[in-house]
Amino acid sequence: MSKRQCALAIGSLLLPGAILAYNLDGNRWPNSEATFNVGIPGLAPSGITWNDAFEDALAQWSDETEFTFRINDTYADPCEGFTGNGETDGFPDGDGDGLNGVDFSADVCGNEFGDSVLALTLTYALPGNLGFALIDQTDIIFNNAFTWDIYSGPRRPEVDFRRVALHELGHAIGLDHEDSEIAMMASSIGDLDSLQSDDIEGANVLYGGPGDCEITSLHINSVVDELLQEGDCSVLELYGGGIDTSFVDTYELNLDQETTLSILMESAALDSALFITDDKLTGIDFDDDSAGQCDSLINTTLPAGKYLVLANTYAEPFKCAGNTGSYKLSISTNTLPILNKASSASGASSKSIFHGGATSDGGLTYKSSFLSSEVLSVSASIQPDPSHIGQAASFYMVAQLSTGQKFARNSSGKFQQIAKLSSIPAFRQTSGLGLLPEETFSIFKSLQGDALGVSNLSASIFVGYSLDANPGEIYFNGKPIFFAID
Repeated sequence: MSKRQCALAIGSLLLPGAILAYNLDGNRWPNSEATFNVGIPGLAPSGITWNDAFEDALAQWSDETEFTFRINDTYADPCEGFTGNGETDGFPDGDGDGLNGVDFSADVCGNEFGDSVLALTLTYALPGNLGFALIDQTDIIFNNAFTWDIYSGPRRPEVDFRRVALHELGHAIGLDHEDSEIAMMASSIGDLDSLQSDDIEGANVLYGGPGDCEITSLHINSVVDELLQEGDCSVLELYGGGIDTSFVDTYELNLDQETTLSILMESAALDSALFITDDKLTGIDFDDDSAGQCDSLINTTLPAGKYLVLANTYAEPFKCAGNTGSYKLSISTNTLPILNKASSASGASSKSIFHGGATSDGGLTYKSSFLSSEVLSVSASIQPDPSHIGQAASFYMVAQLSTGQKFARNSSGKFQQIAKLSSIPAFRQTSGLGLLPEETFSIFKSLQGDALGVSNLSASIFVGYSLDANPGEIYFNGKPIFFAID
């Protein structure tokens, strides 16, 4: 495991005296669960095994919060992969072993515990995308310099192992100390021996799903025109913690069956970032540049279920324009690459979704550069603006070559050279049903540069439609289908 840009943290429980400020510590598990390897040898003086008490503590967090601890009945040394570094009290050197372990020890993997420290939680986390470091490993070490037992009720001279375990497991899921409310996460051990409402609320803020941010329904094969602006919800508010103050719009997506989706976020004003999470905000997919320029594109297949789509930007833009402004969000079930940047002759707004691409392997992959020996096919599809479905329409197709020549498909299915774009002929009209929810087109089949004697040539393809009720307004893909034959 690389330590590159890693985050390291220590949570500890002290004997009465130290007061530390509470907050979510900036760490969370990528999923709302973690597995602890529990194999502590021996019995407490009370006759209860240390393992049973630790598993009881794990069960309290699992039963009363949105976080789930799982148990592996195999011992894992919490110091495996760590070594001391000469610090009086600090995170030891090393990358760990990727396992979550627990045990008693006289030191912290070669470092000292520090005065009055009963136990330490070592958390190894990697940077995430939404203001949280993502926890990869956490280990708990109990200081065997103290006298331990297992009991309930008020504190005794012996330290109760189970209540300390409860506290340290709070650190393990990403909670820090809480001294302003009654809580097991208080920085000093006391008479509490079970989780309190503040502890439960803290865990549920981290793992219980969206905060008070507005959530809008998102439908497949649709386009949303929105903007991020001052006053919008922030990622910090959505997740209830972390450090990410960037603006975010949250959309709910419900799928009745496994679905393949293309989701595109386009903006000339934003440094766009696009996320898919489950309904508890556990990350599933992310993109911030696949569509080129400042646009984001996610192609994914999701099983039936409820999901959240986050239209986001960066608090401090580093590639593109800014962190406020308008954007267009397109979501489609078409398997062709999504083009969009839907345009019209007059610049009117359109909720049409355009797809298209060139392939030489039957659609397994789409690309823009081909050898002259490759045989390629080019296809396109239009999902018209929902308000246009059912209306009579005409379709247009234009190929613009790198030589500067322009060709349009005519009603015979042939490409004819045209002098200017205002003279484009329609190549097809709709049937009596009018525009369908999806219109598909084969542009080229079995096109091979060698067979045509063509090389070092590229083409940009545009497809479009106009309503017969307004024939001068053509809606088309502002981003062309592009391919080059080398």
